[in-house]
Amino acid sequence: MNIDFDVPIHLIYHYYISGAISFSLNLLVVYLILRHSTRLDSFKFYLLAFQISCISSDLNMTLFMQPVPLFPMRSGYCYGISSRVFSWSTHAMFTVFTFLMSGQIEVLTICFIRKYKAIMNLKNMSKSSSWKYPLTYLICISFTCSLALSVLLSYDSHEVQMRELELLFPEIAPKFHALREFQYYTMNWRLITFFALVGLGTVKATVLVTILVARMYRTLKEYSSRMSRRALERHKIALRSLIMQFMITPITFFPACICLLTILIPTYYSQLISWYACVVITTHSIFNSIVVVLTYPEFRRTLFFCKNKSRR
Repeated sequence: MNIDFDVPIHLIYHYYISGAISFSLNLLVVYLILRHSTRLDSFKFYLLAFQISCISSDLNMTLFMQPVPLFPMRSGYCYGISSRVFSWSTHAMFTVFTFLMSGQIEVLTICFIRKYKAIMNLKNMSKSSSWKYPLTYLICISFTCSLALSVLLSYDSHEVQMRELELLFPEIAPKFHALREFQYYTMNWRLITFFALVGLGTVKATVLVTILVARMYRTLKEYSSRMSRRALERHKIALRSLIMQFMITPITFFPACICLLTILIPTYYSQLISWYACVVITTHSIFNSIVVVLTYPEFRRTLFFCKNKSRR
């Protein structure tokens, strides 16, 4: 196997640079939501929750975690602050990473559900079915907790990990002994449960969002003549922005799927591919922030006004 156990400094530099850029852009979006979103009413708090989830997951991956995969083996270690300063285990950090990344997708799904509720109120259905929305929110949150729990339970002791490594990879096992800390996942029913939940969550979010978007557009078209032009435009802008944000979520989970393929179908370049996958994942918030700014006219006007004012 072509596995480099040294710290890839270029990958660590990327974590710092990408993390700084995404953190700055996320803070800009948070400022715009709080100070320049008069037409978003209470929906802005749902967008704010999503931006906070983006900040949390980005800081975790690019500053506190900084994962270094050792693919095609189901192993890796972390080089971030949590590992070097606070001595957190790689397994604990991967559990937190899973919770935050899954939570990010679920919060975006909740944003769709909240906008769906607002548009369905046009049909006066809110009173008869209002209990369904908090229940759906609870299901989304519970799924995130279940996914993180499946990772947490997949842990094996260091002795078990080393025993399997020495049995299956005797020529590489000594290099693991030289690492300060690492995590190797044995293929058991707990890890398979995690993979199954990841697949289920991806399908769930895609199908649910597709159904919600189709129904929202149909309702807006049906009731457009009864709405003011301002209200109709407000709903369309928010819905368009959510769709664009959802369309760039593959930046997060497609690289993860590629990493899984490098394990299932190992090649000479598996580790290099996994490093590039980590690079791509950290760019999600950068593109998401750009999408939010470009799809909300209020945010665009604010930025362009500041830009023109500074030029004068």
